[in-house]
Amino acid sequence: MITLITLFRNDLKLAFKDWKAIVLLLLMPLLSIAFFTYALSPYLNKSSFIEPFDIAVVDNENTTQTRILLKQLEEIEIFKEIHRVDENKAKELISGNKVAAAIIIPEKFSDSVAVGENKPVTVIGNRAMPLQSFVVKNLIQSAANLVSAGQSAINTIYYYNQKAGLDKEELQKEFSDSTMKFFVEALARNEIFSQVEAAAGLDVTPVEYFTAALVAVFLMFAGMPGLKMLVTERSLGITRKLMASPARMWQIILSKFATSLVLSVMQFSIVIVFTSYIFKNYWGAPVKNILMLFGSIIFAVSAWSILVSALSTTPASADAIGNLGILLMAVIGGSIYPLSSMPEFVRTLSKATINRWAMDGFLIIFSGNDALTVTSQVYALLAIGLACLGLSVIVLRLRRC
Repeated sequence: MITLITLFRNDLKLAFKDWKAIVLLLLMPLLSIAFFTYALSPYLNKSSFIEPFDIAVVDNENTTQTRILLKQLEEIEIFKEIHRVDENKAKELISGNKVAAAIIIPEKFSDSVAVGENKPVTVIGNRAMPLQSFVVKNLIQSAANLVSAGQSAINTIYYYNQKAGLDKEELQKEFSDSTMKFFVEALARNEIFSQVEAAAGLDVTPVEYFTAALVAVFLMFAGMPGLKMLVTERSLGITRKLMASPARMWQIILSKFATSLVLSVMQFSIVIVFTSYIFKNYWGAPVKNILMLFGSIIFAVSAWSILVSALSTTPASADAIGNLGILLMAVIGGSIYPLSSMPEFVRTLSKATINRWAMDGFLIIFSGNDALTVTSQVYALLAIGLACLGLSVIVLRLRRC
């Protein structure tokens, strides 16, 4: 035990000798979380798939009914501004790329709808804005389909009222009532687009999302100092000399990763304090869940570091393999780009990364949903750690051969 404590004190002193690098290592998670939140939060908070755009409307009827219809269009958030102009001006706006499309309402449009004639509404699209034009076209097409469906309903009502034996006056009254009810519903409906919220699950803020995504990455970087010391000592023959002393190999390795553990705990503690008081992250989950998740991440990171040290022959190769490995796992594991937008094979491959399960675990913690647990994530991280240790043993045995 005395030998282990001595090794640990010496390794800790060497690690903190370059205090500038340590300060940078501890502060980088905070700077990265703040930067990603500031730069990318607007994209997470968007409520529409395209930016709002302008359209032109030519109202050749200009009645109360069409003004009601235009009022409904103005309430659609996807339309930034609706220009009420004549047809020539609308075409000029399209030519100048000022509007995405023009909607032309014909004369006596409302009367034609009432009698089933249905004069067509014309949509002129802007070829420079194909997606926006397509949205406008489909909106008008949807409205036309609703009109047709409603008129079929009116005809059905009239037919059955006639078969029921209603006299001419009652039949006309029922027809007028059903026509007016449908007309108001079709031209003055309150919701053209509807917003549906998903059921409660992982309800997290942008800061919590980026914290979950980046914490695992920097915990892996926190394991690099211990990894480099182990490889450096082995390449310089120091490990062989230590083996001639009372120190054992397991004590040398344990000392290095105890040093990395101290850095990881410091780093994680700073992240918790900073995100709690500055960004108001939710850390109110049971302490047991947080400790289980953190412990399993540290175990997986340590095992991964042992694998990298087994594969590396020099400090330079350790740097290359370690840094490239962290970057690769960050990409595949969803720490940089959402997994939901990646191909299926990448989502499958992500299950073999530390980042994937660490991020899932932190998202569960931040959600505040007591019905969710981190047990699956902990088991997955432990399995990855054991796999890395097994591969390390195989690599070391092959090298001795």
